[in-house]
Amino acid sequence: MSGFVDYLSTDGYILLLADVYATYAMLMVTRGKELGRESGVVPLFLGIASLLLSIHMDVTWPLPGPFNFVFGDPFTVFSVLVLSAGTELLLFGNLKYIEGLAVPAGLISILYGIVIALDSLDPVPVWGMFVMEGLAGALTGVSINSKNKSLMWTALVLLALSSILLAAVCVQTTFGHVTDFAKYYPRPLSSPV
Repeated sequence: MSGFVDYLSTDGYILLLADVYATYAMLMVTRGKELGRESGVVPLFLGIASLLLSIHMDVTWPLPGPFNFVFGDPFTVFSVLVLSAGTELLLFGNLKYIEGLAVPAGLISILYGIVIALDSLDPVPVWGMFVMEGLAGALTGVSINSKNKSLMWTALVLLALSSILLAAVCVQTTFGHVTDFAKYYPRPLSSPV
């Protein structure tokens, strides 16, 4: 192993924070509360941080095999969605237009989950997490502006379940990284002179 940085768990935890925040926001909307402009600050910063890591993962290939695409591509899409939600909240104080991104982003996530499952690339939590994230994202996008309370509560439950699955994947990668990199030392930087 020569000098690379594997920040999959960091990116996962950033998106987990976004999931938890989205679950909370959906709970407030389901209970009839308005989301104000200030609600956009957290997703904006989380989206920017994750987008930088996700794009870097796609471009530099720090992970072995196909996992750069398996995580980098959908995490980039999640990041754009979170960043868009934060921006829309900051500008308009609501999520009127997010449906246009949430549904396609959800379908992309489901597609990656199916590919991971069919190719047996990883254990159940990963493909299940992508499918659940996709269902939650698409349904949240559709229900956030609806008046259908049962649809909104279903989206809220799916968001909470997808957060739990994402947390399981993050914990799995954390333990894996600590074990895998226990004896890893980065190559010292050479002097430019």
